[in-house]
Amino acid sequence: MISPSKEETMRRVTIAVIGNAKSTRANVEALITDMADAMDSVALATVYKDKQSDGQIWAEQLAQDKSIPWVAYDKNDYKTLLKEHKDNEIKFFILWDDEDPECQLAASVAQENSIIAYDLTNGLMQIPFSSSTIQKPAVTEIPEIETQVSSEPVEPQLSQGSGSRRVVLDVGEAVATLIEGALASDDAEEEPEEEDLDESEEDETWDLGELLENAIEEAARHFARSFADEFKKIIGK
Repeated sequence: MISPSKEETMRRVTIAVIGNAKSTRANVEALITDMADAMDSVALATVYKDKQSDGQIWAEQLAQDKSIPWVAYDKNDYKTLLKEHKDNEIKFFILWDDEDPECQLAASVAQENSIIAYDLTNGLMQIPFSSSTIQKPAVTEIPEIETQVSSEPVEPQLSQGSGSRRVVLDVGEAVATLIEGALASDDAEEEPEEEDLDESEEDETWDLGELLENAIEEAARHFARSFADEFKKIIGK
């Protein structure tokens, strides 16, 4: 009978520190050290989304102090973690928080890959997984919001059917135009002859935009005449 070699019986373990729950540095260091001292070979990893928690930073500093090989996996890259440490026994040390989606994701990965997970905030109590599948947290994509602001002035628009009519207001030019039109209308001796309208023109239906424009123009002419009369009285004094 061939007995297994010492190389084959060595326990190689990768401790993956995960999660964002609060703990103390002394607690994190003590529990990782206890596990590391019981193994023949140990490596340390941290897995996180965007930013490491305090506990993960302390774990990395401990690894440096004790010359333990370590590596960090951002973007929750469990796929690479499992691939690069496939020859080691992987254990999850989770800074557990029921409201932390990263803990939920770690539990799902542990269950799917038959990895034992421990609660690093509770004396390394093993986290029990039910027989039902743990769902990964949903990833919500945040739409990009256009933040550029155009330097071009925004011009008001009047909606007319399926199209639009652009209205640009210049107060000085508008007043000058109204006064000029009113004076010309007041000095005119002849009234314009009324043109005969054919049946097609009499039956023509104006749309809302045209009626609105005609009402604005009529009100403007009335205002211009009144303004011109008063202006002429002032000049005549």
